[in-house]
Order: sequence, then C-alpha cells, then structure tokens
Amino acid sequence: MRSGCLSLLIFILLLLIIFEPVLIINSEDELIKQRIINAANYIKNRYDPRIGLVSESEDTGSNVPDGTPCYRTFWVYSDNLWASQALRPFFPQIAKNISKSIMPYLVEYGYPNLFEVVLGIKITNTIYGKSNLKVATYTFDDVNYTVWVDRHKPGDGEIFYDAEEYADLAFYLSLNYYLSGDISTSEHWFRIGEKMWNGYGFLDKAAKESGRYQNYKLGLYLFTVKATGFTSEIYNSVENVAWSYQKENGGIATQSYLNGTIYGTANVETTSILLLAYNEELIEKFHPQISLKIIFLASMILVIVIVLVLIMIRRLPHNNPKSIRRRFFKKGDYQFTTHTCVDSWL
Repeated sequence: MRSGCLSLLIFILLLLIIFEPVLIINSEDELIKQRIINAANYIKNRYDPRIGLVSESEDTGSNVPDGTPCYRTFWVYSDNLWASQALRPFFPQIAKNISKSIMPYLVEYGYPNLFEVVLGIKITNTIYGKSNLKVATYTFDDVNYTVWVDRHKPGDGEIFYDAEEYADLAFYLSLNYYLSGDISTSEHWFRIGEKMWNGYGFLDKAAKESGRYQNYKLGLYLFTVKATGFTSEIYNSVENVAWSYQKENGGIATQSYLNGTIYGTANVETTSILLLAYNEELIEKFHPQISLKIIFLASMILVIVIVLVLIMIRRLPHNNPKSIRRRFFKKGDYQFTTHTCVDSWL
C-alpha cells in the first residue's frame, strides 16, 4: 500500500512538472516555429545590459527630436513593455531584467494609456495623441544613449475623434472593451479595423497618407483575434504576410510599401507584437473563466490530499474502531452516539 501510494505521488509530481508550458505555439508549421525563434533572437540581440533595455532597431536613422539614432534609442513603451513579455518564453532572465529596468519609469511616468492593453491592463475608451518624452540619457565612451516614453494620456495629445480610421486604434479599443466585458462593442471595433485589410496590410488613414503600411498592425490583429476569440476569415492571410516581412536578422520589417515590398529595417515593436500573438500565457489574461491549467493543478492537489488521507487511515489500527474516535476527538469537544450529535456546550 505504501509503495503504491508513493508511486502515485511521484507520478502526480511528474505530471505537475511536465504540465508547465510557458509558450504554446498554435501552429503546426515548423517553418513558423523556427521564424518565431529567430524573431526572439532578434529582440535579444538588441538588448544592452548596461541599460537593461532593448534598443529600437538596428537603423542608423533617428525617430526622436534630439537626433539619437535608432540603435541607441530605447523606448520604455511600447518596445520594452512588449519585449519584456515577448522574451519570457525564450530568454526569461533578459525578460526579467527588462521588466526590472522599466519599473522606475512606470512608477514616475505611469503606463502609456495605450500599449498596455495588450498586456491585459485597461486603458481609457478615448484615444489621445502621443507625447514623446526623453526620460534618461546614458553616456558611454562619450556617446549618448537615450531613453524615451511614448505616452498617450489626457493632455499628451489631441483626442482621436477619427479613431475608426486607424486599424491599430480599432484593435486597441476592441481589446479594451473586451476586458471590460462589453463584447458587442469590442467586436464592433474589431470589425472596423479588420475591414481595412487589403491583402498586403491594413490600408488605414496612416497608410494612405504615408504610402506605407505599419507592419506592427499585423501582429496586433493576430493578437486581437486570439485574445477575443472573434471569427476571422483572413487570419491565415495576415499571418502569412506578417512572416513574409521577416528579415534575415530575424526581425520583422517596420514598414512596407502598398504593394507589399519591404521598406527599411526591422524594429523591436513590430517583432514583439507578432511574438505576443503566440503567447498563450498572456492571451489567457483576456479570458476570466478558469483555465484548463488551473483546473488541472487543482485536480492534482485534490488527488494528493485524498491519497494522504488514505495513507493516514491505513496506518490506524483496525481491530479497535474506537481508536479512530480517540485519535480525532478529545474529551469536551463533541459527544457522539449512534443516533445523535450533541455539542458539549449545550
């Protein structure tokens, strides 16, 4: 009996160890799995341990007012906020370091009121324009490295009264309404953004004005489909196009021309959001029902408790039934008869 119970406990513990997936890739395509790994390596290679963050991209151009080139520019959000989650299944220590590095900035400047909705954190239903703030400067060998936030709080920019003309804003709002439990409005915004798909990218107001797609919207769409569970007839097409923009270094091209030709370099933002579309641990945050993992663990704990109780009962002497009562009850607690149960204080 003891050996059998011990074997059962060992078996259960092995199941608990095995049933601990950090990442589930919902794809049977081995090529995509390899591309996912390459994408994770791209983000990891942008990590600078001196600062504890990943830089925007390998691009030598600049997207910030002070002219710091992209490879020396570090965005707290969205880049590092998303990268800290995207890298967890692949490089957990780097992901942990990034999370630790961005925390002081989140404390001082708050969340951006936009990008965090992907992590299951609610934002306002009104979308505001951005304010790019330089929050730190590091100097190594007389070369500056700058840290920025891309914030969208009230007062940072004008209200987007035309949010329905931007695919990414539609997806952000869809996620936010879903988190609030307003599924109807969530799907309404989801369909608004989805209709802008034209086979190469999401042809929204920004794409029409610039003549280029912003490819992070592809990953954002895929993530929104997974998080909300809304039906999608274009999911496979969007997925294929997104990975077709992967460059040799593993990163996903930031932009592409309206005919689908890649424009420029990759960046961390675009690569991170595409990886997050395959992160089931993160996607589960959008589903309030108890996950299968929790049910499994609870069941295993219940089985362990039952086995332990059986072992205890097995060890009790069976030739004297009164010994069981003596083991569990002391004088003055409860007095039992074969017919009634009377509290001692009555």
